[in-house]
Amino acid sequence: MTLLDELTTCAGQSVTAPSSTGACLILISTTTPAAIGKAYRLEPGEHVIGRGSEAEVRIDDHGVSRKHARIRRAADGTCHVTDLESTNGTFLNGLPVSTAELQEGDRLQVGTVTVFRFSRREVLEQREEQLRQALSAARVGIWDWNAKSGQVTWSEHVDRLLGLAVGKLSGRAMDLEEVVHPADLPRLRAGLATALQQRSQVDVEYRIEPAGSGYRWISCKGDVLLDASGQPARVTGTVMDITARKQAEQELHRQALIFESISDGVVITDLAGGVIDWNTSAERMFGRSRKEAMGQTLFSVLHPGEPDRLTGAILTALEVHGRWSGELEFRRDDGMACVCESVVVPLRDAEGRIIANIMVHRDLSERRQLQARLVVADRLASVGTLGAGVAHEINNPLAYMLVNLHLIREGLDKLETQGAPAEPVAAIQQLVRETTEGAERIATIVRDLKVFARGEQESRPMPVDVRRSVELACKMADNVIRHRARLVTEFEPVPAVEASEARLCQVFLNLLLNAAQAIPEDPTSVTEHEIRAIIRHGEPGRVVVEVRDTGVGMTPEVLGRIFDPFFTTKAVGVGTGLGLSICHGIIESMGGSIHAESTPGQGSTFRVVLRSAQHEADIYPRLSATAQPGARARILVVDDEPNVTVALQRSLATEHEVATANSAQAALRLVNEGGRFDLILCDVMMPGMTGMDLYFELGRSVPEQAGRMVFMTGGAFTPRTVSFLRDVPNLKLSKPLDLTQLRELVGRSAEAGR
Repeated sequence: MTLLDELTTCAGQSVTAPSSTGACLILISTTTPAAIGKAYRLEPGEHVIGRGSEAEVRIDDHGVSRKHARIRRAADGTCHVTDLESTNGTFLNGLPVSTAELQEGDRLQVGTVTVFRFSRREVLEQREEQLRQALSAARVGIWDWNAKSGQVTWSEHVDRLLGLAVGKLSGRAMDLEEVVHPADLPRLRAGLATALQQRSQVDVEYRIEPAGSGYRWISCKGDVLLDASGQPARVTGTVMDITARKQAEQELHRQALIFESISDGVVITDLAGGVIDWNTSAERMFGRSRKEAMGQTLFSVLHPGEPDRLTGAILTALEVHGRWSGELEFRRDDGMACVCESVVVPLRDAEGRIIANIMVHRDLSERRQLQARLVVADRLASVGTLGAGVAHEINNPLAYMLVNLHLIREGLDKLETQGAPAEPVAAIQQLVRETTEGAERIATIVRDLKVFARGEQESRPMPVDVRRSVELACKMADNVIRHRARLVTEFEPVPAVEASEARLCQVFLNLLLNAAQAIPEDPTSVTEHEIRAIIRHGEPGRVVVEVRDTGVGMTPEVLGRIFDPFFTTKAVGVGTGLGLSICHGIIESMGGSIHAESTPGQGSTFRVVLRSAQHEADIYPRLSATAQPGARARILVVDDEPNVTVALQRSLATEHEVATANSAQAALRLVNEGGRFDLILCDVMMPGMTGMDLYFELGRSVPEQAGRMVFMTGGAFTPRTVSFLRDVPNLKLSKPLDLTQLRELVGRSAEAGR
């Protein structure tokens, strides 16, 4: 092994050569660390090494025999070592020997642990012995790399540093590949090559694995040593075990990864509340960079220019209670309102001293917005159910009102043809027309409300008249639009689209309301602004609906996020940021697409592309035949509203035989008692037994009569009703009834019953 006193040159300077007249043994490894570096002078003659009291070189090591080995120094200065049949043997430079001559620098091992280095100096220079003792105390070893052979040798200190048996590494010179981790070997070779080329110091950290001992991290520093010709010959220096430090660094790195990857915002502050550090989630949550926050209190970062009302309260709570918790409300730089749940606790060192405070923040903004959305959705569902129920209740009286008005008008027409005074009849006819128009207007409003009330109940796509959907949305948004802009429509004739009418109306209403809200409310500028709804043909098989406005427009940054859930530029309480996100989801679920274009200050355009339906929408039931004059039908009218049954009986009795029943049970009894009808006009929703129940009962007892049922509905507002009307093959009529259509239907039934 190469040590300092073996070097004849060091960076070009000579080192004192060994003496030819003296000799000594230097203890470099033993079970007593304090004895390391001790020198034993070898006078001419014999010297016994052992554990016994008669040994000149006495070693307190149970692995050494009482008389282990003998060294004989001849008159000419040569020294020979002889093993005295010891228990654990004698080794010279790692090889067992019985007798051998000692050379300068040889390592003489007796037993398993004790190792000497032989030197021809009589004693070590004081500074060299001090250096060796310092290396041992500092747990530093020595390494030497031969540039020519590429082999490395290690001192016994390296074995001890790594917890290895002496000689595991220091027993011989070895190639770097034998012990260096394969991943670190190229870097080590490159560092050595650079040091040789530039004659610079080596400072490298890498992993070694002595056979069967596991990987350890070491730090090697060293200088390039020159040979007699001044060329780099070797690198020699110190070795330190840095495994514990590397493991600590890896643990710190792991904790840093956790710190940065945790979804909650984590802020570290000093004891006065100033921000020391925060993680990526905090940057994202607060909308400020780490650099902007350093040194400031969190309140000052989130509310610049305002008096700090929070930090003092937090520090007081930490001092009194050991923690603080609460909610923080703030606005990000982009204007988004946020709220987070925060907890602050002290951060202590290993000795329990408070060194900082740690704040953990959980963003509640999306949760609050989602809760608000769920409340709104629940409220809308309740309103939808209530609206459908109200529509049902309104449609029942409207049904007999319109039928009776139709009969009054027919009666007045007869009076006029029979010579009644024209003027009074004309006045009454005008009143009837106006009343009929009012009732029909109410019926239209109720029908439109029913479309929105269906909501989630209508989920299966079907052919939808897109013009009707846009017109309905325009009517619903008119009260908001009229105070901000002119509403202009451009509708091309287009085929029906594959969609859900209720959801489609929801999308168009949302787009129209957004367009209106993008225009400032100023009565004096209404004529200057315009919202334009356009329906046109798109690519083959596609229909395009556009909503354009001349409002404030959007920046590219806002435009890129408008379909993100919870993103909104509206004031707190005005929008949840879910409208356009829901619209996007609805349109995509229908196989369509929605896109936006905008220029700041010039307005925006939202373009909805929908699939054309495979067949046209049936807005009203189609009759395949016209009734023949004189055909009489037997009709049963079933409705829990007596005025409805009376009005329908009155309108049909002149041409047909009409029976009535004000409950499903009464109708069932009529049929079970032998009554047979060409047509059964039956209300769907009735107390007790419903029209649906009657249908199933007749299906079991008189299937032919069940097939003759036509269902009248003022509005389906329960899941069972919606499902039944969707699946049953029978005709359905919406209240209030169209009397002309009803008479055609009855006439066809009479013709079929002949």
